[in-house]
Amino acid sequence: MLFTTSFSIPESSHKWEPDTQALSIGSCFAENMGKRMENLPINIINQPFGTLFHPNAILKALQTDKLSPIELVNQQGIWLHPDYHSSLCATDPSDLMELIQQRQQIVKKSLGQSQFLLITWGTAYYYWDKKLKRPIANCHKQAANSFEKRISTLDEIITPYQEFIQKISKKNPELRIILTVSPVRHTKDGIPENAVSKALLRLAAEALKNKHPQVDYFPAYEIMMDELRDYRFYAADMIHPNDMAEEYIWQKFTESYFSKELLSIEKKWKAAFQTIHHQFHPAKKALYVQSLEQYKIEFSSPSLSYDTSKIVQAIQARILSIS
Repeated sequence: MLFTTSFSIPESSHKWEPDTQALSIGSCFAENMGKRMENLPINIINQPFGTLFHPNAILKALQTDKLSPIELVNQQGIWLHPDYHSSLCATDPSDLMELIQQRQQIVKKSLGQSQFLLITWGTAYYYWDKKLKRPIANCHKQAANSFEKRISTLDEIITPYQEFIQKISKKNPELRIILTVSPVRHTKDGIPENAVSKALLRLAAEALKNKHPQVDYFPAYEIMMDELRDYRFYAADMIHPNDMAEEYIWQKFTESYFSKELLSIEKKWKAAFQTIHHQFHPAKKALYVQSLEQYKIEFSSPSLSYDTSKIVQAIQARILSIS
């Protein structure tokens, strides 16, 4: 008896290997995927500008842009930028400008060296700033009458991405772009409106995938909407995927994109990190430390052909914290 509508996901011919360099950017789903990659021997730059939802806001962040101090927003002594998430903030405007410029340089370097760029789109809706007379990524809780809510057309998403793909492919021919549509529904837009928004994103992703051989589409949205449509796979807000759903989508991603070696490493590292985060019984502290020391020896072996510094440092930090 079947309790879900499953579908097959083609196995990618371009595999993630140990020490792969990658950049993950976009909605909170991109952050979730990036965090999991941070616990692997993958050189991942994860959400350098914080959460961004609209395709063109993400694209603007990916391309080094000159900053104008007059566009900064002051919220009760905290300076913010309308093109970036509120996690990029400072009490001094010059410090914020420097922080953003540093992140821009990190992204520029990553795009030139990475093998993979993972982009997760959240919504086709955006806000038009009446004062700046341009679209922005974040209203930063300013007065609602300062903005006009709009929805992008298909061409408004596809055209700038085609230009970006053509340009970045010349600088880094090895870069593979993986597009995903966030499985999180933007219910504040309205349920029918969210359906239109996601449809636009899906059509844009399909058009780019069909036109550019270096672009893939990973069906995170479809997995959530079809395979995991039951509300037992949702968090308490009935909007976001819960831990079980996130783990399921992650497994589907790794099965499609990870090499056999990286899949094997992922299982070993997952078990090791579970041990690292384990809340041990005080009477079994010695046995727990012994298991950590054993992991440390195993992952410090010179026979391993990939960088294990992440997990060795995590093990050592755990040992020191309980000593």
